[in-house]
Amino acid sequence: MKWKRAINEYQYCPRCGLKCLKSIDVCPDCGLSFSRLKIATNREAKNKILRHDRDFIIRSSTLPSDVSFIKLLLYSIFLGIFGVHCFYVGRYLRGAITLADFVAIILLTVFNSQVAAINDGALLGVLSTVCGLILLFTWVWDIFMILFKKFKVPVAIDLDIEQINNSAKEQNENSKEIIPSLKSSDENDRVSKTKQIEDKIDIDSIELLIQEGKNLIEQERECKSANKEVDNKRVAKSKAEDKNKTNSGENR
Repeated sequence: MKWKRAINEYQYCPRCGLKCLKSIDVCPDCGLSFSRLKIATNREAKNKILRHDRDFIIRSSTLPSDVSFIKLLLYSIFLGIFGVHCFYVGRYLRGAITLADFVAIILLTVFNSQVAAINDGALLGVLSTVCGLILLFTWVWDIFMILFKKFKVPVAIDLDIEQINNSAKEQNENSKEIIPSLKSSDENDRVSKTKQIEDKIDIDSIELLIQEGKNLIEQERECKSANKEVDNKRVAKSKAEDKNKTNSGENR
């Protein structure tokens, strides 16, 4: 089937939505490195959102390692009416809207007779319709999105060098533990499993991220040293001008 082949060959960039081949590692439109998504975390994204720092935060339908699919699904089914599944992944605004909608439905139920007396029940009908639609799109719709793995989860992609190095070391250790177990299988199984491990680990992409981070740090250090030299020259120049002024005053 052509559509199945297209699904297997293409992917969508979570930042700009561009349709890209799975064989490339960098989005040609926005420059996002897809290998960063494999080591990005939702915990750091939630901390940034609470600090009102939304830089380098994107929403991805691929769940990060620190978000459990089972927990997210159970929260959405049993506690989704309170917006717990949204608070779990850091989508606080959507969770607050769901919770406020539930409170509004409770209030409409409790004060049903008083609200129904306004405009012959027209206000009650409008409010009930609005609350029902909000509940439909913030709770029921999220359950279907989570089941089909289309629910967007915020992740932070501005990882520092230490985090990248640690994740690379962990993945290298895991690969060393997994690869010897493949020797006992036949040649075809070994080749297929090795390819799966290489696709999952993507060590080359991680090393590229490490190199990029080191280059950024070196550039920042060079900029700081250049600024320091400029400041020193300015100070020396100002001292020389002051000295010349004092000498000219003494000569007079």
